[in-house]
Amino acid sequence: MESKGHELDEDQVDSAIAELLGAEMPPEQETVPVESVAASLLPELTSQESVGEETSGDDAGLAATLRQKWAELCGAA
Repeated sequence: MESKGHELDEDQVDSAIAELLGAEMPPEQETVPVESVAASLLPELTSQESVGEETSGDDAGLAATLRQKWAELCGAA
């Protein structure tokens, strides 16, 4: 026993889907540029040249070793 087929109103289906999606989506918030967020969260880093000038004596060997280990961990070396 089969029931009689019904016409599908695509516009009505589309509007029902849009309503459901609109109910699930949070309201849009004002977008903030990534640069301003990054500048407020990330620390200011010194350049490698200034780091090299600041090291002296035993500190220079330690700094070089730490930089080498950091490069290895990052996959650069």
